[in-house]
Amino acid sequence: MPSEGDTFLPRIQSVFYAVFDLQKGPKIVYQPPRSSSSTRILFNFDDISKYVIPPGELCGRLVICTARKYRVIGFPVLLPGNNYKRNYFQYNVCFVFERSADLSCYEPIVRKVSRILTACEEESSFLSCPQSSPAIHAILEQLYEDLNSYSETSIPIDAFNSIELKIFPFYPNPPPVTDWQVPLALINLSKRIEGNWDLTMSKVCRYIDGVNHVSRIAHLADCDPALTRQAISHLLYYQVIMTVDIFQYSNVYTLRKNVQWLADESHVKHECGPYVTKPGSAAPDWPKLLHLYSRLKSGKTVLDWMESYNVHELGIDVRRFTSFGVIKGFLRRVHRWPILLPADTQSPTHGRRSSSALSTSPARPPGAANIPPPPDLLPLLDGDHHTDELCTRFEVGWPQLQQWLVTVGGGKGDGDFGRVSVIYR
Repeated sequence: MPSEGDTFLPRIQSVFYAVFDLQKGPKIVYQPPRSSSSTRILFNFDDISKYVIPPGELCGRLVICTARKYRVIGFPVLLPGNNYKRNYFQYNVCFVFERSADLSCYEPIVRKVSRILTACEEESSFLSCPQSSPAIHAILEQLYEDLNSYSETSIPIDAFNSIELKIFPFYPNPPPVTDWQVPLALINLSKRIEGNWDLTMSKVCRYIDGVNHVSRIAHLADCDPALTRQAISHLLYYQVIMTVDIFQYSNVYTLRKNVQWLADESHVKHECGPYVTKPGSAAPDWPKLLHLYSRLKSGKTVLDWMESYNVHELGIDVRRFTSFGVIKGFLRRVHRWPILLPADTQSPTHGRRSSSALSTSPARPPGAANIPPPPDLLPLLDGDHHTDELCTRFEVGWPQLQQWLVTVGGGKGDGDFGRVSVIYR
């Protein structure tokens, strides 16, 4: 059977069948696997018995409780009837998982098992009859083995009833897709495209290369931007892509704290060199690559970092170098968030300029054209829109947007934006 680390579904630690005994109260009748003859091996049943066999108000609905390192999910049932000694029969079939397990995919399973056993009890007193009730032992054994091994099972109960189950994973809803995000494929999408695919999806997948952002993909694929975002969202939902930031040499990155332990992970060491090295170049060793990562810090652009450490001479693909750190989770992007301050307020960057910028006209960044700022830019300078969003919206690069910010804020250039304050976070 697969271990919990080898499967995307949580592993069942135990299954047990409990009833309300007329003399002893809540009682476990049977629990596989046989090596765990009592729930006391996992936790004290007395601590959760009032949730396993609860008051009538909680019956007929899912009940999840936690005991020590485990979570227990069940669907308690209370069946009234004159044929029972106390005019009712109460039982529960519970599944036990690790405390951190996501139980969303097992909720319909627990409901269906309870529904089928309830139907059997109402038809033939399957659970309460001493002659037929021992059969629940074999049913629980097969539930435990089949669901852990195959994620499905088929268990005949009688001539008219059977338990047919198949577990489907529940994926979380992805975050909203924005035009400035860059989709990065985690599988070979080109080999998965089939003729019966949605037309927009098949066109969008052809332009997912880890470089094109969503807005550019919509343009290249000649698709509606809203439909393109929806297609990307579907791919995110099924976890076949992830999104990263637009790569520019003006980007700023910094390390996360988890680099302290990720740096010792063997798979990170072995994967980094081949992934970040240009074709035909020898891969630098891991200590050298880790040293380069450690020199990425807030306030230093990728271009400044490259010039400081002669990265171009090492045969490193800088875009893949930064994306590897982001994918593995030890590198994060530091965004610029411009804010236009009131007219009587100066930006903290005002006056911060080098001697080369002591001119009466603002210094124009290299690559910036003499284009006036669009009127739609001013309302977006409120600190809620970072520069990637603004660049994508107005279809310009950072040098042009930087020139616009200088013009809008009345700054001198070279880091002085006047009334526009740029927050890095």
